[in-house]
Amino acid sequence: MKGPGRDLNKVFLQTGDCFVGVQPTVVTTVLGSCLAVTMHVPNKGIGIICHAFLPDSSAGPTIGDSEPQVCRYVDTALQNMLETMDKIGVPRRDLVIKMFGGASGLAGRSMESTAYDIGRRNIAMARKLLRFARLDVLVEDVGGCRGRKLLFNTRTGEVWVKKLRDQR
Repeated sequence: MKGPGRDLNKVFLQTGDCFVGVQPTVVTTVLGSCLAVTMHVPNKGIGIICHAFLPDSSAGPTIGDSEPQVCRYVDTALQNMLETMDKIGVPRRDLVIKMFGGASGLAGRSMESTAYDIGRRNIAMARKLLRFARLDVLVEDVGGCRGRKLLFNTRTGEVWVKKLRDQR
């Protein structure tokens, strides 16, 4: 791989997963209505990322799920990420937070026009929870109707985003 992180470990982040990079790693994922949130600790070179696809875990697991993926939902993914950083002794004031994804999947309709727009609801849930935790999002590239390919360097906190073709 030429360019960002060519000498680093590489991981592809699946939908509903989180990844903590204590060793320098480039994490790649592809987002549509799903939401990726990154948290980076500059003075330690540690980064964590989630790829959540539903906003709220309160609906509970579906039939057949004995133990749902924590990072499947925006609310539990963010809680898990913050608890992980707490456990490794990172003060929340040291976190640099970025947010990506949440595209609209409904071609030809504005994101505000429907309550069923998962992308918009994912973004709203993340903003609500981060605001409640008194954490600011430094960078975001969210909404719209185009998917995104994302590369996250856990050591530097850098994120590269490539917008995918509009599917409308």
